[in-house]
Amino acid sequence: MPGTVVTEVVVTCQFLPPDLRQSPRYTSVPEGGSVNITCSSNSSLLYGVYLAREWPMASKGYVIYYSSVKTPTVDKAFETRVGFSGSQQNLTVTLSSLQPADTGLYTCQDAGDSQVSGHGTLVLVSEKLSRGENQAAPFGLSVALAVGCFLAGLGLGVVCALRTQIKQLCSGKSRSAATVVYEDMSCSQRPTLSRPNPYQ
Repeated sequence: MPGTVVTEVVVTCQFLPPDLRQSPRYTSVPEGGSVNITCSSNSSLLYGVYLAREWPMASKGYVIYYSSVKTPTVDKAFETRVGFSGSQQNLTVTLSSLQPADTGLYTCQDAGDSQVSGHGTLVLVSEKLSRGENQAAPFGLSVALAVGCFLAGLGLGVVCALRTQIKQLCSGKSRSAATVVYEDMSCSQRPTLSRPNPYQ
């Protein structure tokens, strides 16, 4: 139509790639303890969240898969020891009844793109000492103290003995010197025969 102006509007939509943040970076727990790992994102484009075990390589695999539209799945090694709370954008995974073999690096990952992941959480599970080992520690300390005291007493005894011998040697030298002087003096007082004077 004459006088009609047609305007074309082009709308460009740019979607930012999803990001994943993770906490904590490191945690140390005793055997039988638990740890909470939080995976969070400000994006709604996640396909779901994996908590993967990246290290050691022999135990590499997924611990849990969580999605807001699917039923979560848990690895058999953790199926009775894992819990979770929150949403897909802010998920907290709890690993409980941890054993030394569970030590490793756990990473949050986007289920649709494994390149989108958190920095990882290093979990160190310390082995619990047995009762016998706990009792052995004080006993070993007592033995060490007893040996130390014995050696210290022995050292003092040796020092005292040496000191006494040194004193005896010094006093022996003084006596022998005095005796020599006395004997010299007694010899000078011995009677001697007088010779007649030929000039008388």
